[in-house]
Amino acid sequence: MTQDETLTAAHQRSAEEEDKLDGDNAVNVTLTATLNGSVITITGSGGATLPKDSGATQFNFTLIDNTGFNVKFASLDAADNSTACPPPSGENSQQITGVNIHNNQTPKMAGFTDNNSNNAANGPMSVTYAWNFTCNPGATVNQYDPVITNGGKT
Repeated sequence: MTQDETLTAAHQRSAEEEDKLDGDNAVNVTLTATLNGSVITITGSGGATLPKDSGATQFNFTLIDNTGFNVKFASLDAADNSTACPPPSGENSQQITGVNIHNNQTPKMAGFTDNNSNNAANGPMSVTYAWNFTCNPGATVNQYDPVITNGGKT
């Protein structure tokens, strides 16, 4: 088994494990990049429902690149109270903060904090986000764009 295959095997998780809450404050999501023709698709299970009064939650993303095109995290687009997928370009969210990207390691990782601080009296809030990626020439890589439902705080 090559080092890449070993790393891939070590970091692959079931859908249940991808959304597993570590304690009450973290969601770990494995994203997998796969190549179909010249298009790279990113898959994972990064949607979540954060309960009311559960506080801020850290979202940690691990990228497993099976393409040979050196896929990297580029930026995050995010918007509060939105159902648009993908959200408008840019970080337009008061809920998603602390965006961090670590492309100089294997596997590549990124993350952010969802404050879950919207007013719960107004009901749940949809927070859309989309990771943007870059890759080597010869392919294009799609966004990864799930939705988080924030219960907020009372």
